[in-house]
Amino acid sequence: MFALTKMNKIDFKDLLKKEIEKKLKGNRRYFSREDLRNFIPEGRLGTLNRYLVDFNKEGILYGAGRGWYSFVKQSFELDRQSIKKIAAVIEKKYSLLSFSIWSMEQLKSFAHHMLTRFVTFVYLDRDVMSGVFDFLKDSGYDVWLNPRGNDARKFSIEEKTVVIRPVITRERSSGHLADIEKILVDLFVEASVLNLMDEDECYRILENVLIAGRVDIGALLNYAKRRKLNTERLAERIKSI
Repeated sequence: MFALTKMNKIDFKDLLKKEIEKKLKGNRRYFSREDLRNFIPEGRLGTLNRYLVDFNKEGILYGAGRGWYSFVKQSFELDRQSIKKIAAVIEKKYSLLSFSIWSMEQLKSFAHHMLTRFVTFVYLDRDVMSGVFDFLKDSGYDVWLNPRGNDARKFSIEEKTVVIRPVITRERSSGHLADIEKILVDLFVEASVLNLMDEDECYRILENVLIAGRVDIGALLNYAKRRKLNTERLAERIKSI
C-alpha cells in the first residue's frame, strides 16, 4: 500500500497510474475495482472513481462492466450470422413472442478442439415452449424440449439440432439474439447438463473470447450468479487471463 505521505492530487494520480501499469497491466487483461485497494491508502479511496474515469479517457484502461476494468481496447464483436435464419423463422410465426437464441457455432473459432456439430438454444416463456417445439419440429428441425435427467443423457447433436429452454430473467440479449455474456454463462451450464464438453474446454473458450475483445464482466458474473455458477472461481480465472 502507498505510504500516507503529503502527496498532492497530481502526484497521487500519477503514482496510481504507474502502479496500475506496473503491477496489473503486464500480468492480466481484466481486474476489479477491489484489486486496486492494495494500491491505495484509506484516505484516498474517495478519489479512486474519478481517477479511473480519467484513465479511461486517456486510454490507459477501459470499463468492463460494474466494478470491472480491462486493458483490452476493442469491445468483443459477436458473429450472429449463424442464428439469424432460425430467429427469423420463429419471429415470422410468432411476431409478438419474446425469446433469445444462440448457437455453439458462434463459438467455434474460440474452441481448442474443433467443433463440427452445433446445437442452437432457444429460451422463451414456459407456456409457449410446447407450441414452439411442435412448430420447429414440423419445420424440419431436430428439437429437444428442455431435456433434463434421462432425456439429457440421451441427447445427441444431429443436423439442425435445437434445444428449447425456459427463459432466464434479466438475461442479456440484443433483440432476440443473445449477447456474449449470456452465451458464455449458458455454455458452462449446458456443457454440464448435456455433456457437450468438459469444463476445461469451456474455460478455454471463455479465455479466448475475453482475449479477442472486451466483455462486460460485471454483467457476466451477475448472470452467472443467477445461474448458480461458482462466481468466485469464475472471477479468479478471468483475472488470470
